[in-house]
Amino acid sequence: MAIDLQQIGKRFRFYTHLKELELNDLEKITGAPTDMLENIICGKNYMLDELVGILKHFQDLNPQWIIYGEGSMFKPMDQDGNCNDHHKGCLKKDKAAYLKQMKDMLMELEAAEIAKGHHADVDALRAKLDAFKASQQA
Repeated sequence: MAIDLQQIGKRFRFYTHLKELELNDLEKITGAPTDMLENIICGKNYMLDELVGILKHFQDLNPQWIIYGEGSMFKPMDQDGNCNDHHKGCLKKDKAAYLKQMKDMLMELEAAEIAKGHHADVDALRAKLDAFKASQQA
């Protein structure tokens, strides 16, 4: 299976937006230089070793999903229901604006994933986003 740097960038951007991580947050978490992070997010040329080095800092992120678009975005939870997510917490942004932004990004990601034949993965992400939206409105 071929690796598509632009798709990896879109998936990584979706994940970072979902987690509300800005570029400076990514720099602090990973210790990676700004230009490398920007290259990954923009889908420009970078080494796979660089990407793997960055992904190891996100305990809940499924690298198979980032690289190939396969499986769930998040790793399965452990027996206690924890996903080792060090970045949980309340939304920093306006919830309605945040949900709209995530919906727009999901639509962009969906178009790219459908073109590659990964429709089921996008449906699962949409269901999680809808569930999150419903929980925020309650």
